[in-house]
Amino acid sequence: MLRQWLQARGFGPLGLLLWGVSLCAWLLIVGGDRLHVALPLLCGGAATSVIPQGAFALEYAVQTVGWPALAGGSALMVIAMMAPALAGPLLHLWYRSLSRHRWRAILLFVAGYLSIWTIACVILILTAYLLHGSTGSELGAGLVAAAAGLAWQISPVRARCLARCHLRPRLSIFGAAAFADPLLFGLTLACWCVATCWALMLLPLCLADAHLPIMAAGALLVAIERTRQPGAGRSGLVFR
Repeated sequence: MLRQWLQARGFGPLGLLLWGVSLCAWLLIVGGDRLHVALPLLCGGAATSVIPQGAFALEYAVQTVGWPALAGGSALMVIAMMAPALAGPLLHLWYRSLSRHRWRAILLFVAGYLSIWTIACVILILTAYLLHGSTGSELGAGLVAAAAGLAWQISPVRARCLARCHLRPRLSIFGAAAFADPLLFGLTLACWCVATCWALMLLPLCLADAHLPIMAAGALLVAIERTRQPGAGRSGLVFR
């Protein structure tokens, strides 16, 4: 009974492995990942002309931390927060693929998933930039992000997006589709995950000085939601 209860809540062997991967990402972030070290400067510094607006925000971010650190730090953030939520999709890939194709399918899925999320994180960093510049303070940006996030969290549209995160597509096992389907699965799932969880990512970016505990709380919320079947069209605050 206890074993079944734990597995149903993401604490089976694969779930524990993914929690371990998440923990490793957390250790890298806490240990001095370049993007997260620079985050207070990027998204929480003084609201002066040094904080550029519009398209210049991306250039400023690249000059501050560089493209590799920007992409790598975004990927670490996604792995830390989202890895425990991927047990279901990975099991689907494992059991719906030929044995000799399983690892290839998983790698294609992960590549597609991380590519969408990395692009989304860059956009969210720029959004935090602009919120801070327009409100004039980190607290003001955090309040705007929190209000927008709460409104989205309880909206029926978000509940439908969350329900889409639980869908498992048909996977081809032969031909070119055997390559395309896992990649498309990762891309599609990431899009629904971004639509569901963008607010949980934006809030820690706006409150840069406290972003680690806020990220941890968001990761816990994501893990809880992914182990419960949502009712489409109902409030995202009600877990099932």
